[in-house]
Amino acid sequence: MLEKLAPTLLAGVPTIVKPATATCYVTERAVQILLASGLLPEGALQLVAGGLGDMLDHLTDQDVVSFTDSADTAPKLRSAPHQMRNAIGFIAEQDSLSASILGPDAVPGMPEFELFIKKVRREMTAKAGQKCTAIRRILIPEAQVEAVTDTFSRSLAKTVIGDLRSEGTRMGSLVSNAQKRDVLEKAQVIATEAERVFGNPDDFDVVGVSADQGAFLPPMLSYCAAPDSATRVRDTEAFGPVSTLMGYRDLDHAIALVNRGQGSPVASVLTHDPEVALDAGAFHGWLYFNNRDSMGESTGQGSPLPHMVRGGPGHAGGGEEMGGVRGVMHSMQRTAVQGSPDILTGVTGRRVPGAA
Repeated sequence: MLEKLAPTLLAGVPTIVKPATATCYVTERAVQILLASGLLPEGALQLVAGGLGDMLDHLTDQDVVSFTDSADTAPKLRSAPHQMRNAIGFIAEQDSLSASILGPDAVPGMPEFELFIKKVRREMTAKAGQKCTAIRRILIPEAQVEAVTDTFSRSLAKTVIGDLRSEGTRMGSLVSNAQKRDVLEKAQVIATEAERVFGNPDDFDVVGVSADQGAFLPPMLSYCAAPDSATRVRDTEAFGPVSTLMGYRDLDHAIALVNRGQGSPVASVLTHDPEVALDAGAFHGWLYFNNRDSMGESTGQGSPLPHMVRGGPGHAGGGEEMGGVRGVMHSMQRTAVQGSPDILTGVTGRRVPGAA
């Protein structure tokens, strides 16, 4: 919500927020805090925690719908007759399969290799993997498959799961049991093309609370031995701590594999070789490079800076959020003005050459 609200308020547009039902209690509390601050004009921010009813049918061409959710729901909203008939602005950020690539130069013992393991683990387990920027596909050189699998599995084994109020706990539960069931179902689909190498959802430890009291799952890592022929590992997202390893032969092969995700908000590359470039811009809203030189200041794949474009083409929804001034412009109408120098000076308040 805050990600969408920031550029909207800068654009001077009042906003009605409709959160996901499963997490609406968090949004409601955030809205309370914002309103209590007294910083917003009255009516600038409103909240609907339940169903919208026919609210979307009353929008006009002066409204904009900004949406974050599944790739199944977005087309239904985008193609609604009222939406299309009135050409109402629609910005979508859909769930998609973001990727991270280990550069061919990053071998065990190099800072980039260790950084790769650390960063992928964090993005896989933060918020229990319930983020659109969470790393779902992990691309590594074929020669590094065994080393990465072993090192990454040992790293994931250190992830303490349980009550986040307990000292040392690093991953909590999913948002609901319904979400847990959905993740397990999607994991089964992925399992038709990839072998599980870490994480047993039927046997794992939970600290500070009974596993039956929450929607807990362990990090689950799989390995796809035949990524060229696999389809489900690049079109099925388990919205939880689930990722798939796959090997690439060379950089061209890595590019082909990462682009088969058919569009995602972000892809990251861990490399210290400036010659390693990705011909993947057409399929990603953001390409993120990291190495020993930038690691100290990097915000990470899951935390884009405000001036970064958040969104992506294709499967990611074709929308853009944030992006500095670009994000503000999505909520504003751009109009050309033509006239004499005197008229243009009067309209803009700035003298135009030729005006009296």
